[in-house]
Amino acid sequence: MISVIIPTHNSEKYIIDCLNSVFTSTYTNYEVIIVDDGSTDNTINYIKSIRNHDIKIYYCNNNGPGFARNVGIKHSKGNYIYFIDSDDTINPDTFELLLSEIKENDIVIGNYKIIYDDGTIENFITPLDSDFNSFFESVTIWNRLYLKSFIVGNNVKFDNIYQGEDRLFLAKLYLLNPRFKVISESIYNWIRHDTAVDATLTHLLTKDRFYNQVNCMKSFLKLLINEVSPEEKELLLNHLRYSCVYLMEIYKKVNDDTCNLDLLLEFADLLEFDKNKELYNEIFNKKWSDKDVWKIIIRRKNW
Repeated sequence: MISVIIPTHNSEKYIIDCLNSVFTSTYTNYEVIIVDDGSTDNTINYIKSIRNHDIKIYYCNNNGPGFARNVGIKHSKGNYIYFIDSDDTINPDTFELLLSEIKENDIVIGNYKIIYDDGTIENFITPLDSDFNSFFESVTIWNRLYLKSFIVGNNVKFDNIYQGEDRLFLAKLYLLNPRFKVISESIYNWIRHDTAVDATLTHLLTKDRFYNQVNCMKSFLKLLINEVSPEEKELLLNHLRYSCVYLMEIYKKVNDDTCNLDLLLEFADLLEFDKNKELYNEIFNKKWSDKDVWKIIIRRKNW
């Protein structure tokens, strides 16, 4: 059985579509676990209005999506775990495709579609050039089926943070050398509500959560930097260099004049941008100088 874990927070606009995508699955041996994290809209009323489907509902109080997913794992009864964000959907054959390939694996990873408000669709294809890139090119937890015993047996839990909890969860799993397989099919629909006024649990953008995301990536670096091979170390650093593009996008969207960029710049100093000065200049609109290089050397000694 698959335990489908869905954290919710003010998801009344999307939760019915999300759940209907599960209910129309061609594979029917699943349980649906909703963990509501302090919704103040009609999310729970909409869920309770659904008939002919057994939905287990648990509650927490504004603890973040990581905490909510931990609650879901704790109460799950299935052999496998599958996570869905409350504003996204899956395909009818998602579970069958993933289950058919898990066999001796701990995790199966699928591709997905990115669907924007204007109807534009992008296809994300998981790279196959290295295990590291296959696992981390997309630090998303919802395009994967997990063997529950691998998660629970190794006591892997989400951090109780609001941004980047999925990244750290995957890092913890990767360090356990999981057996995993990538399939070519698209199995998830990541629906981007970039113009939405109301933020859901995983899309809230505030100053504190920007800082949280930066600190999360720093923790991600610390978790892996001394545990991976030299080849993977360079992949890790390059991955995080380009992640700074994403962090800058968040920074620009945070509507708070007191939001400070220094924390991000300090993180960037750890990423050996001396190997790609042009990228540093492009991201931060800041020239890489000899002073920056000396600053890096000093900070690395104190890290």
